[in-house]
Amino acid sequence: MTMTLDLTQLQLVMDGETDIVIRRDFTHPPARVWRGLTEPALIPLWLGEMKRCEMDARPGGAFHFEWEAFFFWGPILAADAPHHMTHVEHFSGDTSYRVEVTTDLVARGAGTRMTQVMRYADAEARAAAIAAGFTDGLDDVYGKLEALLTAD
Repeated sequence: MTMTLDLTQLQLVMDGETDIVIRRDFTHPPARVWRGLTEPALIPLWLGEMKRCEMDARPGGAFHFEWEAFFFWGPILAADAPHHMTHVEHFSGDTSYRVEVTTDLVARGAGTRMTQVMRYADAEARAAAIAAGFTDGLDDVYGKLEALLTAD
């Protein structure tokens, strides 16, 4: 018996004590998904209105996403467009809050499988991020990215 996994909806899995693994399929090729994830003009269209949106998706680059109440910023550690990026997220200027995020985009037919691993310092940091709602609404925002890429 063959089972096909439908990932048009987001999958979120706790892995080990520190990781959150996010998987989602997009109907667009990796280059198009990469563009949506990394172009500052497009990011607020699916992540929500921002006061500031900067992204330099190259190794040694950085990003800064700022809303009214908080912001995320950090360095880009590795990037191989349009398939891989690793960056560090700091929350609202707190460098002790450190999450290493690895995003991989793999072609699947005409579409893309995105796998994102969010690695926290320890189990307590991951639990605090979940309690603060950092994983809430991810299915919705990635659904908005899919819609944006379809309309673009």
